[in-house]
Amino acid sequence: MSGESDGWDSCVSRWAKSRPDISALVQIGSRAQGGATVDEWSDYDYHLVTSRPEAYRDGSFARELGKCWVSGAQVAFGNAVKITAVYEGALEADFVVLSSLDVRIVMAALKWPSTARFWPRALRLGVESFQIVAAPGWRVIKGGAAWERRYSRVSPLRSVLSEREYTQLCGEFWTQLVWAAKKAVRGEYRASQRALHLHLLENTMRMLQEQALLEGRKAYPLSRRAEGWLTERELRGTDIDSAPSGAPLLAALEKISGTFAESSAAVATLRGWNTSQQGEVTAWLGEKRLSLTGKARQ
Repeated sequence: MSGESDGWDSCVSRWAKSRPDISALVQIGSRAQGGATVDEWSDYDYHLVTSRPEAYRDGSFARELGKCWVSGAQVAFGNAVKITAVYEGALEADFVVLSSLDVRIVMAALKWPSTARFWPRALRLGVESFQIVAAPGWRVIKGGAAWERRYSRVSPLRSVLSEREYTQLCGEFWTQLVWAAKKAVRGEYRASQRALHLHLLENTMRMLQEQALLEGRKAYPLSRRAEGWLTERELRGTDIDSAPSGAPLLAALEKISGTFAESSAAVATLRGWNTSQQGEVTAWLGEKRLSLTGKARQ
């Protein structure tokens, strides 16, 4: 296997076509998206559609494709397994292992979108996963015209935040903020850092995405390409320094809470909802930060 793009493309194509159980191998991600920025840091992303998904979930197949430095598995997009393998030259490839039957069901559902209100939750989540990762661009490597027709049904997902989801997002943010601040004051710095990035920054990015879309800006889920669609003010507001120490952590929490409050207020105004502001929480947080900063100076 060569580290060059054409060498890798040829290698993965030959491998997939030699496996009769692989119904389709479909490249997704930036390398399959027209107009996307692709450079030496871009990885290769695939849907591996097979009648024997259990044979691929341990990731051992990755070593058949070349000199593999390391590979790992994680659950992605519901109950699918994603195998990530890093090859010579730090070439990275992700394979989402999918059941042929499951994908055919999803694609059949997409053929009749008017039936969406009858879809069970698992099917709806499966369709949304395809819309998130495949709609921006795809290329069928194995599967032919039949699979090209199926993937052509996948339209982009515009998951509009409902008022109920907005309320839940705000509730989770502010309660997690209090939890993270208490951990920082107590000295459980890593627990506070984890909450900051896992919940607070994640929820803030989701709110900023919603705000951007409502304002007519292009935005992507999962913070993808955020450096391109966040405003300068939003970039500064999500530039978080979370050193494992009480005062810096509380300052970071105060900063991210300000960004979330501003964005959530903008979303509420644009949608005509009641603004979810938590003045008591932000005042309490400010007092804790000033108190901890004062103690540090003594």
